[in-house]
Amino acid sequence: MRPIDKFTVKNADKTSFDAGVFVMFYQPIIGRDGFALYQLLRAFPNQKGRLSDLLNHLDYGLNDLINGFDQLSALHLLDIYEDHGELTLDLQSHLTPETFLADGLYKQLLVAKIGQPALEKLVRETEFSGQKISKKFSEVYRVAEIPETSVIASPTDTTLDLAAFKTAMQDQGVQFANETKDTLALYALADKFDLDWYQLFKIAETTKNADQTLNTANISRHLITQNQKQPRLLDFSKAEQALIRTAKSEKPEALLAQIKKRRFDGHPTQKEKQLLVRLSRDGVAPEIQNMLIIYFLEIRGYSNVSDYIEEQANRWKKDQVTSAELAVKWLATYQRKQIEKVQQKTKSQQKAAPVGSKTPDWYDPDYKNETSTDQQAELEKIRRQALDKMNGGE
Repeated sequence: MRPIDKFTVKNADKTSFDAGVFVMFYQPIIGRDGFALYQLLRAFPNQKGRLSDLLNHLDYGLNDLINGFDQLSALHLLDIYEDHGELTLDLQSHLTPETFLADGLYKQLLVAKIGQPALEKLVRETEFSGQKISKKFSEVYRVAEIPETSVIASPTDTTLDLAAFKTAMQDQGVQFANETKDTLALYALADKFDLDWYQLFKIAETTKNADQTLNTANISRHLITQNQKQPRLLDFSKAEQALIRTAKSEKPEALLAQIKKRRFDGHPTQKEKQLLVRLSRDGVAPEIQNMLIIYFLEIRGYSNVSDYIEEQANRWKKDQVTSAELAVKWLATYQRKQIEKVQQKTKSQQKAAPVGSKTPDWYDPDYKNETSTDQQAELEKIRRQALDKMNGGE
């Protein structure tokens, strides 16, 4: 460097500066000359000139100026670029006290200058009497993809490293579906479930859309399912267990085709296929889609899957039905309530078994119907009457 070399200061107006923080944390390390140089660069007229101008203001020699540049750049307060005798000085913001002290090297440099007792006076207090009642981000700022659910609180506060998350996305070829909306959802999910960027990305990677775009609804559903207390498979009847296994193993479109072929000798329509695609986009798990298909075609007796399936999916989402097991329990509760309505209306003492206590044999994929044709017709008539009662006479 020579006194005649030109310089230009960049981003001085975009740096944050707290004189108290700088004096207490940085000045003991860089000294008064380094402090003066940083302040001069922030305020220098027109943000350009020659090094001789800086020397004139600071009233010290070239070697001291070079040493000041070295000190500031070593502490990431300044980045220096040289191009044929012209310098670009990219000014950086200082760290917050918490970030500064979290850096082991910076902390030790400061201890070496002011001693451990003086450092301890700078450490932020974290122990307070009373119960903490502050709200979390996810409790105050609602994000559409993050439904209400109970989550075991973690004692640590999580801050999402979005830059690291984006880098991982680039490395794995994952893209945002809507960057603004997705970013808000990621922050809310990291905050609500106390995840760091790596934990969140590993889930995002396995729940992404087929076109490699991020699906925050899928991430949310996955996390809620993880944090929910799921019923044990052994708590269900054998027929219900078979139904749950089918819902978890079959692809929705394949199951839809099987049921329509068996019951109506038909095939899925284009509209039905589009409905399933929309459900996937909205983060509805395949096993939930399968339970919806069974609910409408087998239980309700519909010949086609209509737009009502989306309404029911939203109802289950609101009720936090996130697995086939919980869907079966929901159906049991629903059927019991429908039966109670019929009983209250007709003042009948007749009792019907809910889905949860005795599942019809036709739920079981391994069930073999060995009854005669006349018996089958009579059983079908009885089943229809039971469904009518369950649905309030629909």
